[in-house]
Amino acid sequence: MNSKDDSDSLNPKETRFELDELIALNEEIISLVQAGIPLELGLREMGNELPDRLGKISSDLAGKMERGSSLSEAMNSEGHRFPKVYRVIVEAGIKSGKLTVALEEMSNYAWELFHLRRQIGMAMVYPLIVFSLAYGLFMVFLFEMLSRFNMAYEVFRLGETRPLHYLNMMESTIVYWGMLPPLLLFVFVILWMRTGSSQLLNFKGTSRLVGWIPGVQKIANYYRYGNFSELMSLLIQQNIPFAESIVLAAEATGDDQLVKSANLMAERHLRSQPETGDSAKEYGWPPLLTWLLTTKNQQGELSLALKNAADMYRRKATNYTRWFRILFPIFTGTIIGGGTVLCYSLVLFLPFSDMLKQLANP
Repeated sequence: MNSKDDSDSLNPKETRFELDELIALNEEIISLVQAGIPLELGLREMGNELPDRLGKISSDLAGKMERGSSLSEAMNSEGHRFPKVYRVIVEAGIKSGKLTVALEEMSNYAWELFHLRRQIGMAMVYPLIVFSLAYGLFMVFLFEMLSRFNMAYEVFRLGETRPLHYLNMMESTIVYWGMLPPLLLFVFVILWMRTGSSQLLNFKGTSRLVGWIPGVQKIANYYRYGNFSELMSLLIQQNIPFAESIVLAAEATGDDQLVKSANLMAERHLRSQPETGDSAKEYGWPPLLTWLLTTKNQQGELSLALKNAADMYRRKATNYTRWFRILFPIFTGTIIGGGTVLCYSLVLFLPFSDMLKQLANP
């Protein structure tokens, strides 16, 4: 069994949604479903009330649904606007008969990523300010203080030390590298501002920048495993075949490795190929999840076990998130801010201390 064609995920227009916009639309849809209001009518009203992009997309969805399309079909026809992972979640929620549950889990995951990204950004503000100030003072040092150090060395007839040699070399080549750090900082800020798109759900595009931060991927993986387990449990409850359920639930996470492993397990299941210890390791999933999917053959038993596993993975994700929010500001302040101050201090005092040592020698 192969996963759905992912060619549309390469469309550059797919990230037109900011993550907070997608969350807002998702929660409006949840409210409409829970209130029992026909989606086409509710989305039409939302289109008149919501601003700009959200309003237009809501109106377009309403128009397609009024012409007979389901919510999933309407979103698929607007594929360039909606992230594939969101479209698959909607499809899986409809098939499971628990659309609101599927959308609520996605909304919780998206909110966690949104707040995590915002907190990471806030934690980096102070160290980057320190870096900018230190770099500015370093430029002042090269243009003003370095010439005075050189003059002092000449007056006292001291030999040029290695730190002073490197500083003189940097001053003479400043035209080549001087603008590079500010340019890199500017590019980083621009890229970071673009990480808030809906691609943050699966860390694609510029949102990979968030996923590269140590600890973030681990938190996201636990949320994904929790959502995967929850959604597959709902699908199995509706007697959706195992192979179809596992692939659909995996695609709803947006994780390429999880989708690849799900397709592999689905193919083995359809061929009635028994699982061994070595084959189970190929999936790369947590041991509990692998054990459940390879040993729990009764539909009702597997559904309940997956539900419990989903709760466990979400608790783990919550605990890791709590620790991350405590430790990451400390880490960035110490490594970036403290490292910058240390480097600037060494640049300032090494030439001075070397001069004192030479003067102290008989």
